Amino acid sequence: MDSRLRGNDTRNMKQEPYKLDVKDFLVKGDIGSREVFVVKAKLDIELDEENVLKSYEGEVKLTLLENEILAEFSINYIAETICARCLKKYKREGRLSFDREYVIGRRVAEGDELLVDKEFKIEIGGPTLEEIAFDVPMKPLCKESCKGIK
Repeated sequence: MDSRLRGNDTRNMKQEPYKLDVKDFLVKGDIGSREVFVVKAKLDIELDEENVLKSYEGEVKLTLLENEILAEFSINYIAETICARCLKKYKREGRLSFDREYVIGRRVAEGDELLVDKEFKIEIGGPTLEEIAFDVPMKPLCKESCKGIK
């Protein structure tokens, strides 16, 4: 599983899969500061019995707020799924945009909160996989004109 993340400074940094290191962003940034990270991952993760996430890529735009980081995700993904009519596997491409807030300086999350951890990293894998899983249609079709099993 290879994941590369890049900030505005165009340095390529090998990071832990599904996490962004935001230490420099927090140390150097003022409230309202922004930074963009490019995320890419090749995977083979089962979303459910019929859907496998193959890859995703996109951007995560961070904005420093008073006690939080606002993360705006813009993700393109490829999933392998099974057509509800003909039962053949096919690759489906999708595009998502969603936001998450990460609380700074708290050790224990309350409810569904996401935290900046003690190593100044934010976990992006969970929210990304969750949104992709919700985006997969209940009855996926390989094409609108699919006539079903022959």
